[in-house]
Amino acid sequence: MPRLDLKAGEVYRIEGLISLEVKEGKILVSGGLREKGDRITIPRAKSVPLEAETDAQIEYTLGAGGVVEKLPGRTIPSDWDAFLKEVIETRPRVVLVIGSVDVGKTFLTTYFGNRLLAHGIRMAAVDSDVGQADIGPPTTMGLGVFERPVAQLYEVPLRSLYFVGSMSPSGHMLEFIVGMKWLVERGLKYADLVLVNTPGWVAGGAGRSLQLYTAELVNPDYVVALQRQTELEHLLSCLPSHKIRKLTVSAKVRKRNPSERAELRALLLGKYFESAKSVVLNLSKVRFERTYVRTGVPLNPEKFGENILYAERVPEFTILVSKWRMSPKQIEELAAQHGPIKVIVQGEEKNVIVGLASDENEILGLGIIEKIDFARGQMVVTTPVTDVDAIKVVQFGSMKVTREGKEVGTVRPGTF
Repeated sequence: MPRLDLKAGEVYRIEGLISLEVKEGKILVSGGLREKGDRITIPRAKSVPLEAETDAQIEYTLGAGGVVEKLPGRTIPSDWDAFLKEVIETRPRVVLVIGSVDVGKTFLTTYFGNRLLAHGIRMAAVDSDVGQADIGPPTTMGLGVFERPVAQLYEVPLRSLYFVGSMSPSGHMLEFIVGMKWLVERGLKYADLVLVNTPGWVAGGAGRSLQLYTAELVNPDYVVALQRQTELEHLLSCLPSHKIRKLTVSAKVRKRNPSERAELRALLLGKYFESAKSVVLNLSKVRFERTYVRTGVPLNPEKFGENILYAERVPEFTILVSKWRMSPKQIEELAAQHGPIKVIVQGEEKNVIVGLASDENEILGLGIIEKIDFARGQMVVTTPVTDVDAIKVVQFGSMKVTREGKEVGTVRPGTF
């Protein structure tokens, strides 16, 4: 097995796939202290800094794509440590991190969590990257609490989830901002400090709104701006200047192209559903959220035609579930008799991703709809959630996916 003898102060870049064990001395991996006997695994396409705290010796095994590269000096910008010192001295409760894509927000979160833990400060992290979440599966935002040093953010134990229902906050601004506030409040119960890692969507009307309303709602003590040049100044000009701390982007930030991002999303979602099984939910024992269906008064479907399986009246219209797709003329004739009509074709619900929650709206896990049998009052979902009796809420998302993690369509708002 290859061995690496380190001198105190030496710095290496470790890229996976690689497994290593500390044989002697002390090292820092992503800012987290590791000592003799500790084992660390870095997955493929992930890169972390390794710093020798003392003279040390490690043994390692390289897998496909694994890299061990000696660097001339630290990759952690000095202003990161200066801000850490300020945090240790002032003890803020909420820190908001903003930055465009590929500026190192996730690594900064990991590094801060590890270093603060070493100083006796317990940090919770809100991971809002709904497409490639480290804490929790894609389509959710996760809350994790640092309880031990970690090399990667995904190692932080999950405490709470909020289901957004999409791989992007676009079209889900309300869910996203409510989820941010919801998770921050829970994080403050578990930790001394909550660090909120925001998405890289920082420009355009919607991007501006997402960032600025999030900042207004969570009311952070500090706003950390990770920017290469001036790409965040349009946001910072709208925030209290005394809260802003501009930090340097690390020179070793790894960039991902769109195909890598799509591949990672599918990999993460497929892994989540690896152990999933089909379960049957009794519709009389669960409530639907983020949908029109089952929020109104049931009607007799027979009076709408032999093809209608289910009918209900909500304030906006009458919902009809049809065995087949109806023509515009048929819908127009029904609307003339019964008022506004919304038709859902049986089977359109297949592959829609849903959040499965407790009665207190704590997300238990995700599910993929197989079918809704309105006649029997049942819903079949694929899910890794094992305690089916605990599922009291089904929250509808806006994506269609397979259990392998492949995206196979989207659902327009209001479809169900």
